[in-house]
Amino acid sequence: MRALHQASLSLFSDLSLDGILNRIVQAAMDLGQAKYAALAVPDEVGGLGRFIPLGMSADQRAGIAHPPIGEGLIGEMLRQQSSLRVRNISEHPAAVGFPPGHPHMTSFLGVPIIGFGRPLGQIYLADRAGAEEFTEEDQRLVEMLAAYAVAAIEIARLNQQARRVAVLEERERIGMDLHDGIIQSIYAVGLSLDFVQHTLREQSNPAEARIHEAIDGLNAVIRDLRSYILDLQPSQISSDGLQGALAALGKEFRANTLMEVDLQLDQMLANQITDEPAAVIFHIAREALANVAKHARATHTWVTLRRVDQDVLMQIIDNGNGFDYLGTDAHLGHGLSNMQERAQLVGGRLEVATKPGDGTTVTLRLPATQASRQLGSAVD
Repeated sequence: MRALHQASLSLFSDLSLDGILNRIVQAAMDLGQAKYAALAVPDEVGGLGRFIPLGMSADQRAGIAHPPIGEGLIGEMLRQQSSLRVRNISEHPAAVGFPPGHPHMTSFLGVPIIGFGRPLGQIYLADRAGAEEFTEEDQRLVEMLAAYAVAAIEIARLNQQARRVAVLEERERIGMDLHDGIIQSIYAVGLSLDFVQHTLREQSNPAEARIHEAIDGLNAVIRDLRSYILDLQPSQISSDGLQGALAALGKEFRANTLMEVDLQLDQMLANQITDEPAAVIFHIAREALANVAKHARATHTWVTLRRVDQDVLMQIIDNGNGFDYLGTDAHLGHGLSNMQERAQLVGGRLEVATKPGDGTTVTLRLPATQASRQLGSAVD
């Protein structure tokens, strides 16, 4: 019991999952006085995922034809999820022998690690030192260790989740700082240069061309920073789904512009669209709405997502002043180019219908077979 107490305390000496798993198998090996020990972590389909062996040299491990694949006594434990103690492995009805290169083992003790109604791992011990088989006391001690291991594994997993959340929050904070500070400063410099350019144009000054290049360069930097910020921010789609992300985008747009926004979204369709096409739809909608806010002088905007024949169709329509599509200014032109590139990444195409004084319609068409496997099978 003293050894069990020391072993259980060692599990919590650090909170990394790898460290805890290695200390579990080492503690079990010491408590059971075994020559060989291993710990297996199940995969998502009930087989073996990670496998951590102890007691064999690197050369011995390298000489084994293949790692365990969930057959024999290991497979029996995976099916039964209960402790298993045998005097001679080869005499058990479930035994299938060892793979080529595997050292011969005789006695066996297996103990599952079960927490909150689900399997978290399996402890395997082989060849009890100084005895022909493992005892009931050995089994009881390792089962108690397994109970402590449940808490240690869950704490390690919670610690991993907390670290991931902290990283995401820090990435979001950096993105916000970039947007609120650097981009706004660059944009202000660009506006100043634009004013100087107009002044010089009236005086036919040759410096105008150099200033025009500087403005183009600043716009390119702004575009790259926006892309960087988008990559830093955690995906809203992953937490809210495509419909929820678009609804939140519309709400934010309405609050920032005081413009009326109508969302007409096919909920079933939105739920069927897979990750990458969903991200493209969301980013194009955000870019199009940003253009409406900055350039359109509109009073009403419509965002629709629906199925039309064999295409997934998203449209952003505004009743603003429209523009000359072929003669768009540099900043707006970059935004349209970004949207076209995103559409092409998932096999779609972007269409822009506009003219001065007649509003703008941005249409994204994605083949249903590209947007979702479910949609594709429905078309077939």
